[in-house]
Amino acid sequence: DDRPYNAWASSENKTIMDLSERRAILAELTPPYLLLKPREQSSPVVFCSPHSGRIYPKAFLETSRLDAHTLRKSEDCFVDELFAPVVELGAPLIAARFPRAYLDVNREPYELDPELFSGRLPEFANTQSARVIGGLGTIARIVADTEEIYRERLPVGVAFERIERLYRPFHAALANLLESTRRRFGMAVLIDCHSMPSASMGQPAGGRPHFVLGD
Repeated sequence: DDRPYNAWASSENKTIMDLSERRAILAELTPPYLLLKPREQSSPVVFCSPHSGRIYPKAFLETSRLDAHTLRKSEDCFVDELFAPVVELGAPLIAARFPRAYLDVNREPYELDPELFSGRLPEFANTQSARVIGGLGTIARIVADTEEIYRERLPVGVAFERIERLYRPFHAALANLLESTRRRFGMAVLIDCHSMPSASMGQPAGGRPHFVLGD
């Protein structure tokens, strides 16, 4: 339901949007996703890789206390390339071009961490989810090993630029894919594609596994 946001954005709060963040997104993350479609879709399955994006905006790197290599700990490296052959089998694939450490599209749009932002968050923001408390909201505060990403708090307008210019277009494209698939086949099956954490509860005899098949 976008009504709370629309009411907020239509007021004087719209001036809170961050122009420097907007410029970075327009320059480096347009379009925000990669969409691969088969010549003719023959499957009701849609593949989505939300965490394999590897374009780290220069401005983002400059605000981070971590180097580029460390930031990639949250990235599902090359999962989009791993699943790209599904297009030859008649199924579409959508993949985010921006990294999970920059914006996580597998969250509610406004799971925002009050410890991360300067300025008051709007009342409709979900500031108490388990993921926010763990530092992994829509705009992550930490990378995989609980290392803090940013040197200092971000202006709240940064969050809304990323959500409006990356999160919403990504989800609109995914929704269109699912709806067109449903109309064509009478159903649509979404496969979310991820890599698993490098650590495991019990180490096998030969060390860490190369592949983990989730459910």
